[in-house]
Amino acid sequence: MKKLDQASIQLLGNRSLFEEIHELKSSFIVLFSDLANEIPPRDLLALHPTSQGLKISKGNELQHCPYQVLDIIRDFDKEQGFNIRILNWWGRGLYVFIYFGKYNERILLDRDFLAEMQFQGYLLAKTSSPWDYKSMIDTGNLEPIDHTAQLSAHLEKFHYMQLVRKITYTSDYLTLKLTLKEQVTQILNFYRR
Repeated sequence: MKKLDQASIQLLGNRSLFEEIHELKSSFIVLFSDLANEIPPRDLLALHPTSQGLKISKGNELQHCPYQVLDIIRDFDKEQGFNIRILNWWGRGLYVFIYFGKYNERILLDRDFLAEMQFQGYLLAKTSSPWDYKSMIDTGNLEPIDHTAQLSAHLEKFHYMQLVRKITYTSDYLTLKLTLKEQVTQILNFYRR
């Protein structure tokens, strides 16, 4: 256990700080709920028949920091899976992740999608697990999406593909919600083609 010095004791007794943290965590759950409510589950099923819908998750111990997650589609199948994840990870930032199983034909056949995602600032995750956020974000195991040969080699090595983009926080709730909704809509529209 960490020694309880005067600064630690003051931190433990700072009720207003913990209430502010709780309020901020709750505000992201509200943001994700509002965004999820604008995406009809039947549309997700029409787009991806194995969709499991939407889910909001939260926790306090992702590399010792709180997090909130919104998953859209929720199909993590290693072969044909597809998911959009929005992760708010305290101390790291706000991210959009797009997961594809190794043989997901939509991504394999639509090179325009990759070009557009690269243009939008998405990077290709280079980790053995799509949930290794520490390696992706803290260590920077991300690289630009260069060409289709790179994608084939990547799929052979990692057996999935995940694109990652950091989203800049805004002080305005509606602006942040609109930014996230635009990202999700753009991804879903490309997937729909």
